[in-house]
Amino acid sequence: MTIKSDLDGIFRSLNRVGLGEAEIFRKQGRARRFEIGPEGKAGSSSVESGWAVRAGSSRASMLLAGTGSPRADLRWPDPDGQPLRLPEAIPVPAWSPPADLDKSLVGESEAFALLTDIEGALSREVPGGRLLRGRLEEGTSETSILSTGGVDVEFRSRASALFVEVVGPWQGSGSAVLSLAERDHHHFQPVAIAKRLANRLLLAQEGSAPSRERGDVLIGSAVTARILASLLPLFLGVEAEALARRLTDKTGRLGSDGLTIVDDGRFCGGILESPVDGEGLPTGPLVLIERGRYRQSLADWRQVDRQPQSDIGCVRREGWRELPHVSPSHLFLQPQSGVGVGELLGAVSRGHFLLEPLGSGLFDFQEDRFRIPVCGFVLRQGKASAPLSRTWLEGGISTFLRNIQAVARDLTFHPLGAMIGAPTILVNGLGLRAAE
Repeated sequence: MTIKSDLDGIFRSLNRVGLGEAEIFRKQGRARRFEIGPEGKAGSSSVESGWAVRAGSSRASMLLAGTGSPRADLRWPDPDGQPLRLPEAIPVPAWSPPADLDKSLVGESEAFALLTDIEGALSREVPGGRLLRGRLEEGTSETSILSTGGVDVEFRSRASALFVEVVGPWQGSGSAVLSLAERDHHHFQPVAIAKRLANRLLLAQEGSAPSRERGDVLIGSAVTARILASLLPLFLGVEAEALARRLTDKTGRLGSDGLTIVDDGRFCGGILESPVDGEGLPTGPLVLIERGRYRQSLADWRQVDRQPQSDIGCVRREGWRELPHVSPSHLFLQPQSGVGVGELLGAVSRGHFLLEPLGSGLFDFQEDRFRIPVCGFVLRQGKASAPLSRTWLEGGISTFLRNIQAVARDLTFHPLGAMIGAPTILVNGLGLRAAE
């Protein structure tokens, strides 16, 4: 990366052309990718270094990005964007970088061993089941942000992404797909992954759907997370609060006492854990809904015309070419530490346990309705009595939020744009029906 004097020269160069407010964003990283598919095995490595300069005034702004390092003698484009406001620097609380940031990236042998171990574990669960495609990607990056507002931060990141597609041994068997993310590939558990995929295959093959039924529904982490991801309009941006008000009851409650939603860019152990956001503002926990009552949305300080000094940053950048945008990082439904999934199972005398989503579903906030395709089991006296598939979970969005009866402790994060975390929850008042 360029030295400090070179960056100061860039700021002076921008100021001479009337762009007195400016930010230099630099990112460099390494990545490895390994894949097994119909074409065989393949692997690749990449090294990337890039930068972006945002600069402007109260009248207009410009963005210029490139590879390598920025220079003061660059020809700056004429500003034709919206007026630019950059945050003033805020002290960043102390942060200890996770130890696994220093680990080596995954090697070829261990990457392919992980994928073949998943296939081996799958074949033990579903004899004849096989891997159609598997892909493991892992990368590290170093980022720095320097601005005329006094922001001067550096931080590191690491992420590992796994994609697996498998198929059963039956004629005409459909495939099952799973996408997972961890900070380090060692956290992927082949047996647990294979069991999830086997459940998907077996339920699709053997499961049936009720014509129409209501009752207690135990919703597993993966389904709950998919629902939360679809409910992001309630939590994101300046219009979120008005949308949430449409779903509140007469007492002003959006949800039950069991509904507490938090977003935390500094979530310990999280894949996106960072001391600062994409503009260099400090991260931390933000309570969006507390025990069913709406507190705030994730909003840029510019959007609500406030100064950021008392705010926690909630802006992300996926890459150096991308503009910063408001986004959750680790958004999760807060678990209840003393409640196990087995305890919730035992509480259901007649109902259903929904294990996996089979799609993103349909969510209509104006009509206060949703439906999402799921698979799982019929429950009788707390035990699985029949497989369930090709089924829609449906009902009112407000009904879902207000009828959460209990929340388990098994918080798990899922890569759904951001990292969306959810435990198993017990809900009533929703319906199940066969897919059309």
